[in-house]
Amino acid sequence: MIFRCKNCGGNIVYDPARKAMCCPHCDSVDSEEAVGSPIMNTCINCGAPMMFKDHTSATKCPNCETYTILEERVSGQYKPDMIIPFKISKDVAQGMLIDEFGKRAFTPTGFLSYSSISKMQGHYVPFFMYDYHSDINYHAIGTKVRTWSDSRYNYTETSYYDVAREMDGDFDKVPVDASIDMDDGTMDLMEPYTYRELEEHQDKYLSGFYAEKYNMEEGELAYRAEKKVRRDSDELLNNTLGGYATLTNVNKNIAVHKRDVKFALLPIWEYVFNYQGVDYKFHVNGQTGKVVGKTPISKSRVLAYGATVFGMIYIAGMLLRMALMAL
Repeated sequence: MIFRCKNCGGNIVYDPARKAMCCPHCDSVDSEEAVGSPIMNTCINCGAPMMFKDHTSATKCPNCETYTILEERVSGQYKPDMIIPFKISKDVAQGMLIDEFGKRAFTPTGFLSYSSISKMQGHYVPFFMYDYHSDINYHAIGTKVRTWSDSRYNYTETSYYDVAREMDGDFDKVPVDASIDMDDGTMDLMEPYTYRELEEHQDKYLSGFYAEKYNMEEGELAYRAEKKVRRDSDELLNNTLGGYATLTNVNKNIAVHKRDVKFALLPIWEYVFNYQGVDYKFHVNGQTGKVVGKTPISKSRVLAYGATVFGMIYIAGMLLRMALMAL
């Protein structure tokens, strides 16, 4: 499937800045019509063969650069329940990377050059969103200590308390990425997303971006959601336990129960910079602008900086020596 402009026949894409489907050729807005094809591995627009991964659901033709949506992979069991459309444009995401990393002294030449950063791509990453209920039962012995003194003695009073808590909590839309290509730790760092901008999925939002269907099942990823729920439940419990000098646990049990799960696509800009054979990946949350990445270090720049500093110190020392000899 592609979205074709009714006015000029160009490829309509979703523009995050305008929050609308736009034609980059005639600048028309919301003039799209969906054009399908029964042949998934051939470009609808130019007929060129297309190669893509097993889990790709939206891609770009390498020949004519038309953005294509693979209908079989956004329907049936792979139809997303929800989507957060891109809110941040490519230009803005590039600017955020430059603001974050542009002033670092030891990055390699070309790291944020136009020719490199223009290769940034927008991806809709598959996520499962889990709803959980947690039951918290806690029992401990707590102490509070009071000290005072008079003219003769110092006193310490220790009071003992039976501390009990019975709590429960509901956790909605706990996100876990379902992409084998995306690093789990990085995707966790992309959080949080603003869920009020979640919408019912529409295929048109994929035009102009790359996307994946989920390539891991929700059952095998549930443990990651449970880990987050247990962590946050423990934090909720700890927030009620202030004021004690010590707490000796007698019993602590956090039981979690899955209530529901939905399949969603969330927006991420990805920039890959290859330096000395190693790919350094940088990600920008396509909704909030949060930036995650670790810059490479140019050894030549570090050595050049060290040589410059050493040279300045040496010259300063020579000038000081000459000044002392002149006295």
